[in-house]
Amino acid sequence: MKPSPELNPSRRHLLLALAGGAALSACGGGGSDEALIEQPTSHPLGIGAGGTGIVRGSFLSAAVNAVGPINVGGVQLATGGALLSDGDGQSLRENEIEPGMTARVRAGQIITVAGRKLALAQSLVVDTQLRGVPTWLDAQTAIILGQRVKLPPSIPGLSGIGAGGTGRNLRVWGQLDLARSEVVASRVALARPGDTDMLRGLLSGIDRAAGTVQVGSLQAYAADAALLPAGLELGAVVRLVVGAARTDGSLALLALREDAVHPPEGSRVELAGRVTQFSSAQRFALDGVAVDASQALFEGLANLAAGAEASVSGRMIGGVLVASEVHAQAAEPLEFSGRIDALDVLRQTISVGGMLLHWSSATRFVSSSAKDLRVGRQLAGLARWVPGQAALEASRLSVEK
Repeated sequence: MKPSPELNPSRRHLLLALAGGAALSACGGGGSDEALIEQPTSHPLGIGAGGTGIVRGSFLSAAVNAVGPINVGGVQLATGGALLSDGDGQSLRENEIEPGMTARVRAGQIITVAGRKLALAQSLVVDTQLRGVPTWLDAQTAIILGQRVKLPPSIPGLSGIGAGGTGRNLRVWGQLDLARSEVVASRVALARPGDTDMLRGLLSGIDRAAGTVQVGSLQAYAADAALLPAGLELGAVVRLVVGAARTDGSLALLALREDAVHPPEGSRVELAGRVTQFSSAQRFALDGVAVDASQALFEGLANLAAGAEASVSGRMIGGVLVASEVHAQAAEPLEFSGRIDALDVLRQTISVGGMLLHWSSATRFVSSSAKDLRVGRQLAGLARWVPGQAALEASRLSVEK
């Protein structure tokens, strides 16, 4: 029987989501011909959740699309009774969650009602990508903790902060774009009282003997060796909390943890992010999650590469996201211009506006040469992120003589 048309739409969807778990146990769903419950299916690898192929839980990692009710990655969530928290483990109220914030959600079965995906949330964690005081801020770009932040037009929260507003502590939600070595912001807000500086990114250096770690151009020092977790390897997605600057320019490390996305085994997964590792279109990692796309349907296959923006739907089997659908958008090279702040001829690196660039024999100089590189001169060009490198690899440079 269909729900009564007199029911309030939001309450109707909530009731349907709450009923999803009961419908699953009925081996084919409830009596509603409007709720399309996923039926047991064979899996490409021959493995199903509980041996039946029925997925009894789901995991979402994406930006919050809307609130009232909360929608993450296109799935509308019933959050009554769910544990809501931030990346520091502090409890949140639902009215503190805003569009553009990035969230990780554990939920029950995703059902489809009148073209809408619905699920009952069990836990929802909202975490920032960056917190700190920008050393540069205009309408398009911020540099925070040495990390370049791209500010798309009409990004939620940016109005009122003001261009050139250095000196104000900000919170930034978004995605890592490895091709451009930057964070693409999805929301910006002023920091709250007591917020510590933090950064989520790829570990580009670790020296346990010296007690140092590096993410991009940020270097942090751990006074206590216990702050450096065992097993961390270069390229791991990590979350750092840092304190005041030391005399050598590094920051005091207050906390460090591995922070890759870990969807539960056997769950249905809706994951949006950037490609952090790429072996082939069939084998890659999205925000640190290993993906097997050998049986997937693709949209934008030619765009799939390291740094590409992508969304993957599938199931977690043996610690791998076995994809049923992959949507990819091309990662464009970074076009930059600015004043040369620092130059290391031996290492062939250049610092421009907080970005670290590397040139080589493959770099094409336009109307100039490497001999023209000088601190203070204007530089423009194109660069790309290369896996395992802290610096962007310059493909084209033009030096103002």
